[in-house]
Amino acid sequence: MKLYSCRDLAAINDDWRGWQIKQGELVTPNGWTLTPDRIVTGNALLQISAENDREMKAAIIRTARMLRRLPQ
Repeated sequence: MKLYSCRDLAAINDDWRGWQIKQGELVTPNGWTLTPDRIVTGNALLQISAENDREMKAAIIRTARMLRRLPQ
């Protein structure tokens, strides 16, 4: 019920704490909005997974983790 009333995804499990759904978009804890097209595009890029893409993916994940730790 919490998920449907306030669209707070923490009701699913703790991994989703801070994520929300607003106006049909997924909003990250950092305030980034993700549309379905952006999610599918990101997933497709991860699926390609060429060797240099793996290195880039690792760099992106490291950067995302550092950004996550920044105070808001």
